[in-house]
Amino acid sequence: MRLARELVLALWAGVLVSIGALVAPTLFAILASRVVAGGLAAELFRRTTFLSLVLAILLVALGRGRAAAGGWLRRLWPLAPAALLAASEFGIRPLLEAARAASGPAGRVFAAWHALSAAVFVAATALVIALLIAELRRRD
Repeated sequence: MRLARELVLALWAGVLVSIGALVAPTLFAILASRVVAGGLAAELFRRTTFLSLVLAILLVALGRGRAAAGGWLRRLWPLAPAALLAASEFGIRPLLEAARAASGPAGRVFAAWHALSAAVFVAATALVIALLIAELRRRD
């Protein structure tokens, strides 16, 4: 079970880092239209959120036998980054889209919501990486 948890966490961290640090910036660098790049990036982040929810539930299920060793709270930690991403997708993104529709992508309100959404994504990514490191340290 430990190896399965490590693999799922490594996959999850890799997806988040790849999308956030490589794919999204590349879309804006290569595509001529920022609107198209933004639409593609938004869809990638949406799909990443749903994948994150699945992976978090899988990690909780894989940790079922560890409840006695680490307590139920430690077993539920994978839900934290998934919850952050879900909050961004279902809470921040609608506000971001409304701000973009009202003032365009250059508007201050849009920029503020975008910055918050990016910060949440970075926080979720950092949490997943921390979970992976913690899991790997338990091996030693």
